[in-house]
Amino acid sequence: MNGLINLYKPSGKSSAQAVAAVRRILGEKTVGHMGTLDPMAEGVLVVGVGKSARLFEYVSGRRKSYVAKFKFGSQTDTLDALGTVTDETRDIPSVDAALNAIRSMVGKIEQLPPVYSAKHVGGKRAYALARSGESVELSPVSVEIYDAQLICQPSMSEMVFSIDCSAGTYIRSICRDVAKLCGSLATLTYLQRTRSGCFDVKDSVTLDALTVQMRNALIAPDKALDDMPVCEIAADRYDDLRHGRKIACDRTGEFKVYCNGEFFGIGCNVDGTLKIKTYLKDD
Repeated sequence: MNGLINLYKPSGKSSAQAVAAVRRILGEKTVGHMGTLDPMAEGVLVVGVGKSARLFEYVSGRRKSYVAKFKFGSQTDTLDALGTVTDETRDIPSVDAALNAIRSMVGKIEQLPPVYSAKHVGGKRAYALARSGESVELSPVSVEIYDAQLICQPSMSEMVFSIDCSAGTYIRSICRDVAKLCGSLATLTYLQRTRSGCFDVKDSVTLDALTVQMRNALIAPDKALDDMPVCEIAADRYDDLRHGRKIACDRTGEFKVYCNGEFFGIGCNVDGTLKIKTYLKDD
């Protein structure tokens, strides 16, 4: 098998566990996700199967969209509902104050990741160090928030936002920082990823649906590279392309390579010769 799956990861399952489930269902060894989704979160988790797992660097870095619920009045060690409450306050911000705070963060910002995160510290995951009681110091990272809107206010202490942001942005950190700007505390109690690159939650499949659809759920790998330029190789060079023989190339950057209507992979120019940098064709 070779392709991508727009998987709807359920809450309570880690991204690694979701990948393991896909591996069992499809009976495929080479399976990997394209961007971690926290265990508490649900929604779009792009999964690569077979050669398509090689697309991690191209798919994981795409912009993401979320629906997130912030509950004001307390904060946990993990910054989400799965953690232990570490602090509380009676200062609950108004809708206007919270909305102004999150809108002030729209643009490029330096964000401090949560201590309980998959960031590496000295070769170990930050969450592993935190769970063992060790002190964890993380450095701020550059991220970008493209848009943030209030969806609703379920209760006086809860607000639901839609957030559109760059890859690598932690919604838990946004929740923490919005509360801090309002002189309050908050915990992320619900998170749904509604979009990852070109993959929309409306088109996602659950693990149960995958057991029925199987390979029919696979999406052609080139569909995830919708914004990448295309290079069409002449049909009479098909065998040369397939067997890695030299083909002159005058293009720049990276591009999708097709021949005879078949997608071969991602190519680039190396000293005037075409090189398939990421080979994705089924042989």
